[in-house]
Amino acid sequence: MNDERKTLDLSSKSFEQFVEFLFNRDVVPDSKQFEYFLTGLEGELYDEAVHSSPTVVVGHLTRLFSEFGVIAPKYSPAQLDQGIWGIWGENLRLYELLWDPTVALERRVRCIQSMFFVYSDFASKSTVEVMENCFDMWWDMLLYGFWFQRKLFERHVKMGDVSALDTESRLLLDVMFETLKRILALPDERTQGYALHGLGHLHHPSVPETVQRFIDNHKTKLTEEGLRWIEACRDGTVM
Repeated sequence: MNDERKTLDLSSKSFEQFVEFLFNRDVVPDSKQFEYFLTGLEGELYDEAVHSSPTVVVGHLTRLFSEFGVIAPKYSPAQLDQGIWGIWGENLRLYELLWDPTVALERRVRCIQSMFFVYSDFASKSTVEVMENCFDMWWDMLLYGFWFQRKLFERHVKMGDVSALDTESRLLLDVMFETLKRILALPDERTQGYALHGLGHLHHPSVPETVQRFIDNHKTKLTEEGLRWIEACRDGTVM
């Protein structure tokens, strides 16, 4: 009997195959999505995802995010939503590669910075009346992965304890802050909401000042409920 586990290696795919694997899929109910991305496009099943070259996968992600404005319109909103949840979801957990020391820090920084273009070139320009929630939850998923990355978890670093971060983790936190700050500056209210939500989960020391400045500049346009929500983003208590 052959007990060898079958593993999915996304680094063995070309960039075009990588994109197709994520987005060129039938849309399935949420109840079926947990294991969906351990299933290949031809129906083959994998036991787990293990990437022989994390650097290649980070490169694929960087190109995907950088070219999102061109790539995304080829797929339906539901396919995009499903694929993005696949990227950051439990089975693939590709956010782990952003904290992986085997990948050059410069490449990981560039990948995070490239996420700006998902919002500048696609989300902020979308005319869809109600967007899929992947763009709002993007940073929620990513930042959960950051604060519970293994090396911080093993050192018992609590979420939001910036003073306990090692030098590399603090640098990555700073890069995510600067990227979200750029997204917040885009002239689109819906996209600004996505950025505020992300800042609310970031726990970076510059968030309160940044969000308060946003409040001060937009207070005449804010409803009472909207103001309370943004204040929760400012205070790091947003859900």
